[in-house]
Amino acid sequence: MPRIAQRSIETLKHQVNLVDVVSPYVQLKRAGKSWKGLSPFTQEKTPSFYVHPDRGFYKCFSSGEGGDLFSFVMKQENLEFIEAVEFIAQKFNINLEYEEGGPSREEVSVRKQIYELHEIATYYFHQCFLKSEEAAPVREYWQEQRGFSMETADEVKIGYAPAARNALALHFREKNVSLVAMQQSGLFFARDGEQNYENFKSRFRGRLMIPIRDVQGRVVAFTARQLPQTPDDDPAKDAKYVNSPETPIFHKGRILFGMDHARTHIKDQEGFLLVEGQLDAIRCWSVGLHTAVAPQGTALTEDQVHLIRRYDPAYVECLLDGDSAGRKAAVKYIPLAFKAGLEFNFLLLPEKADPDDLLRQHGAKALDPLRKHSKNGIELAIQDSLPENRAPTTRDKTTALRTIFDLLQHVPSEVAREDYIQIASRLLNVDPLAALRDFNKAPKPTIYNSTSQSTPATPKPARDPLLTQATWELLWLVSHHPEYGNKLSEIIDYEWINTKSPAGRLLDRILAELKEGLIDDATQTENLVESVEDRQLLAEINLKELEIENPKAHIEACLQTLYKNYLNARRKDLEQRITNAGASSEAQLRLMQEVSKIRKALAQPLKLEL
Repeated sequence: MPRIAQRSIETLKHQVNLVDVVSPYVQLKRAGKSWKGLSPFTQEKTPSFYVHPDRGFYKCFSSGEGGDLFSFVMKQENLEFIEAVEFIAQKFNINLEYEEGGPSREEVSVRKQIYELHEIATYYFHQCFLKSEEAAPVREYWQEQRGFSMETADEVKIGYAPAARNALALHFREKNVSLVAMQQSGLFFARDGEQNYENFKSRFRGRLMIPIRDVQGRVVAFTARQLPQTPDDDPAKDAKYVNSPETPIFHKGRILFGMDHARTHIKDQEGFLLVEGQLDAIRCWSVGLHTAVAPQGTALTEDQVHLIRRYDPAYVECLLDGDSAGRKAAVKYIPLAFKAGLEFNFLLLPEKADPDDLLRQHGAKALDPLRKHSKNGIELAIQDSLPENRAPTTRDKTTALRTIFDLLQHVPSEVAREDYIQIASRLLNVDPLAALRDFNKAPKPTIYNSTSQSTPATPKPARDPLLTQATWELLWLVSHHPEYGNKLSEIIDYEWINTKSPAGRLLDRILAELKEGLIDDATQTENLVESVEDRQLLAEINLKELEIENPKAHIEACLQTLYKNYLNARRKDLEQRITNAGASSEAQLRLMQEVSKIRKALAQPLKLEL
């Protein structure tokens, strides 16, 4: 693929605010000149993730991750560097320039093509819903049977998939959509390598189409609702709802429907409203409950709970169907909430009650009486464990406590576990000290065993003699004082740089490019960075403050250190070879002469003219 022009990369770095890149993934709060939030890489309760927009770098102190806007997108979206650049450019509507004439349509990453394909499909389905004669009964169904307005349909971009088997494929042919992207989009049934648009059969036919968006607001998949128009030869004819399959851009267990909408409405001391389905979430938005989100038609996953945790909500309200399936789903949420350190409050609907019907009839106020009688995770687990129609026996209480003990395996905090035991004891009317003793007697799962029982840490490798602070400091100096970079590239002997270390490799690449005139100064590193590790190093370099009054003198001192380290390593290698050479060997004499020269060189300071 052609190389992205350096000037385009620099344009992105200067025009795009890192806070705007990170905000869809992390709920950030201002902290002086910087911003902070909960780590998007680990589960934590205390914010340790910092964004420094003035310098264009972030640092996560809980995981050690760090980098710039490109490395953040690479990490979050699982992209290569070029894909991350394209991703950011498209999101912020900045045109990229390519060397060698620019990429053809087929050379652009397949993931990018699939995103574009879904935008085209969303518009096509929506226009079919609004204007096609075939969809007239569907518009009536949307308004009369479901009770939604056309304004809501327009906001969400509700669509209709025509019943014809290749209608979407023929539309894509008109739009010159890549066959490779169509093959991997999940929207068609087709043979591998199929080259004829007419042979791409639509997965969704005669169905109401609900776009599924990621936190960035990009359509990545669809949920398709069965209608009378769904043809009999549809392989999933009897399924009320059908989701897109897993694709390179859609992993249903990692996405919550509506998070792109809800995250923009959540405020301090507010929480999310978790509902069961997509239409439930849309109903919530239509009555003013804009923080509603929903799983993708499956059980709530740990990744989805972690996604909620990123936005640091004060609580999560769970509004589920009032039938037994809804209550069973609620109980399964509890260990996930405990593990993530979230406070889940369960709004219990009456038996056979439906959230959609309730909100449609009474609006947002319908939740007020449910909130007055809401239950937290411990209360719900105990209620679910005890008999409904009689007073609990001692055995019932013991069984309920065992259930609580099992749930507490997912709570990492000892203080929180003891607090939950106190709550459970009060609800069961048992002695809390006795309950705590029973809990302490139970086998302790590894999730909260002491560190002494955990797997020992892997020992760090022995320190190489050239892996010195001088290499790191020299890299810091040329990054913060680029005016010295060109001169340094001319006077340094590249053998002094140990390229086995990340700092050494990056320093070597920067100085080599400067020497060859391929870059103007040491800040133009984008096309030199080869890995996420390099970007973390750059973040550390750019965020670290060193009190250096005389950069020139410090650079010279670093060069002296690198020079002496190189000579010492060379001397040790020669001495080892002398030992192995034999007493009368001529090679031994030559090696000894070299050692003597090195010792004389070590006695004299390096002469530099920086």
